[in-house]
Amino acid sequence: MKRKTKIFWVTWILIIVTLALIVTLNQNFLVSFINQYIESYGLPSVFLLSMLTDSFDQPIGPEVPAGFAVGFGLNPLYVLIFSIFGSLIASTFHFYLGRIYFSKKIKESCSDEQHRNLYRFFEKYGKFVLLVGALTPVPYVASIWTAGSFKVRTWEFFVLGPMARAFRIGLIALGVSLIF
Repeated sequence: MKRKTKIFWVTWILIIVTLALIVTLNQNFLVSFINQYIESYGLPSVFLLSMLTDSFDQPIGPEVPAGFAVGFGLNPLYVLIFSIFGSLIASTFHFYLGRIYFSKKIKESCSDEQHRNLYRFFEKYGKFVLLVGALTPVPYVASIWTAGSFKVRTWEFFVLGPMARAFRIGLIALGVSLIF
């Protein structure tokens, strides 16, 4: 592996870990901020916050702003639409970032044989990883980058990523609307 590629991966991992730690350690502040932001700006804030929460791996997903918005009495259908649209934009951006940029970096990072083995492994289990990332608190953005890097078909990405994520957001919004 080239020195430049090693530096890239170490830097990238440090940035992701740092951002995840910052969000994790400041979770109460961020939840309070989301609460105030939605209370002040309504549906546009749901869109923006959903897009931001799906922009990097961290424990707060787009269902949090959607849940707060429904709890504040905003129309659950509109909240769902704005939240899903924000998540879709971020997911699509990261999918193509993985496809265009990270696929080259992964190929530079390993031998041809290792790359073929990784590709076969991802063909076998990768789609399941994308689905699990979309439905659970597992790092979603990393699964999207990987799906893009290993050239998952676009329609499969939309079914297993954003559509599954939309189901999760809808489930949380429905649950909150039934409580409030």
